[in-house]
Amino acid sequence: MRADEWSLTYPGTEIVFGSYETPIFNMTTPSVSDSELRVADGARARTDGVSFGSDFRGGHTIAFELGVRGNGEADVRANVAAVARAWRADTIRSTPGAVAELRSNYAGRELVSYGRPRRFEPNQTSAKSGLSTVVADFACVDDVFYGATVNDVYINFVPSASGGLIAPLASPLSTTESSDRSIGLTVDSDLPVWPVVTIFGPITNPIVEVVGLFRFELNHSLNHDETIVIDTRSWKRTVILNGIGSIPGHFFRTSTRLSKASIPPGSYELALRGLDVTGTSHARLSWQSAHPSI
Repeated sequence: MRADEWSLTYPGTEIVFGSYETPIFNMTTPSVSDSELRVADGARARTDGVSFGSDFRGGHTIAFELGVRGNGEADVRANVAAVARAWRADTIRSTPGAVAELRSNYAGRELVSYGRPRRFEPNQTSAKSGLSTVVADFACVDDVFYGATVNDVYINFVPSASGGLIAPLASPLSTTESSDRSIGLTVDSDLPVWPVVTIFGPITNPIVEVVGLFRFELNHSLNHDETIVIDTRSWKRTVILNGIGSIPGHFFRTSTRLSKASIPPGSYELALRGLDVTGTSHARLSWQSAHPSI
């Protein structure tokens, strides 16, 4: 993306705008509203003051004042119609949970917000002069801007440098000690990140753990060509088998809730456990950095 450029993307649609080099440009700097706080404050009985409860942050809204230009009135109106079609979000608005990606590029840093287009108010009073204006809003799922680059680490069930059976043999057999099935990972971010964990079979009762933070333990067997994707992101929170079926009921009670599985900035240890007689299963943990502002 070019400097000061934005793009709106969802299945079947991508529109680029913002930079003055494009026919659809920002007339002013886009504004980002404060997120609404949901609080549980209460008055203290028979005394002064307030008792604070849990606070929850809503999503913010990004507002645009766009100029739309073209070579004559017909061209201007066609460009406005193109923006209007994109802002309708027809391919996602009827699907609960579906979101669009709104990308920005400022000072060489590309960030993504997830949400849906909302308000769209065109003013074509000056279309005959080759310029129209549009006021448009984008409602975000949260108040976080995410790095456009997806970071990931892979962990194999049996590292190439070790393996084999551990003596003395006892049931159930293990191919390696638990410490041999862990690797380090470092999260470079301003805010905690929400990971996506993908487990690749063959493996029985897989366990993926970021030591000291969360643990996912599944009561399920994967064949060599099967995967489970555990998506903790706030607009997903799903557990999907082979890309099509949800299996949330296959978690053991010892597993961490998806809404509690964020990773603060820092260095950690990622572990993969389970039963795999082939030693070929592996897992991937991916995340996007999280930032409080553009």
